[in-house]
Amino acid sequence: MKFTSLTTIIITAAAMTGIVIASAADGPEILCTPGKGGCISGYAYYNNGHDFGFTCGKNGQSDSWTPCSCTGCCKVVHRADGTTAGDCA
Repeated sequence: MKFTSLTTIIITAAAMTGIVIASAADGPEILCTPGKGGCISGYAYYNNGHDFGFTCGKNGQSDSWTPCSCTGCCKVVHRADGTTAGDCA
């Protein structure tokens, strides 16, 4: 039987947590219509549940995020190129 040391488990868990924290800074993955961004409110796992806006990339997934410091203040903005995005009011 193979045993894994407690030190190895702790180091592995710490490394995995670091990866998750680093990934969360980018924002959540949102499936969307390319070019059509929007706003999300109350998503507890990002931006402390405050609103955030996002833009949707050509691959149908969010590719940028605008964290707001409030709840209920994000508005959809229509851009000159025909795309939309969420922005804090």
